[in-house]
Formats: sequence, structure tokens, C-alpha cells
Amino acid sequence: MEENKISYTQSVPQRVYGSCIYWLSIAAALIYTIGLLIVIAFQDRNIMDPHYVFYAIWEGKTAAAIWQEIGGGEFPGAHFWLHNLASGDGFIQFGLVLGLFCACAALLGTAIAFLWQKPRSRGWATVSLCIALVIILSALGIYYT
Repeated sequence: MEENKISYTQSVPQRVYGSCIYWLSIAAALIYTIGLLIVIAFQDRNIMDPHYVFYAIWEGKTAAAIWQEIGGGEFPGAHFWLHNLASGDGFIQFGLVLGLFCACAALLGTAIAFLWQKPRSRGWATVSLCIALVIILSALGIYYT
């Protein structure tokens, strides 16, 4: 009896997207894990003491009240981690940003792959670039959904 073997091959844009998501997610997870180790090892070098933060959250305090009491003032802004990258909190935030940004990097690579392959898929490349633009504008705080 003859077996019917169907071979499925992925297109180049699909492989580019999958590879970017896979490797950047792994890198983000490693950075996040290293950040957690820094937080545990050097608790005095954090922006906010995690023990007090969780206690304040369970008490039902607002984010503004927690920053006022534990953070030493008002919330410093959305990208506060850039100025505190050497601290555990900043390193964890960097891992989170990289993990969230991997979709944008993958979509940019996918758009290039759609334009590189023959026949070119200009429509799918345009869709990929539009979604990447929405991610970038959202990350910068310009676009809110």
C-alpha cells in the first residue's frame, strides 16, 4: 500500500517571523530572569523594595500612593527604567520591553521578507508595516487603543 506523504513547507516570511519571535522571546526571558536574580541579591539597589510594594498592593493602595510612599515621590514616567538600567528593577523592565518589542522586530523582518520573495506580496508587507507602526507608536505613548 502506498503512503501519501504530504510535505508542507513554510514560506520565508513565516520562518523569519517565527525565528524572530522565538529567539527574542528567549533572550527576553533570560534578561528577565537575570533581573530577578539582581533584585534578590541586591535588594538595596532597587527602585522600590518589592516586599513593601506587594504589601501595599494587597492593602489596596493606589499606584500613586505606592510611588509616593515607597518610591520617594511621584511616578517618574513611563520609561523610568532607562535611567535605572543597572538596578534590578530597570533590568527587569528592559527584559519586558524586549519581550514586547519582539513582535515589532518580527513584523519588520516579515515585511522585508514579503518584499524580497518572488512574487512580491506588497499587500502583506504593508499590513506587517502598519501593525509594526502601531506597536512603535503605542510603545512611545503616542497611540492609545
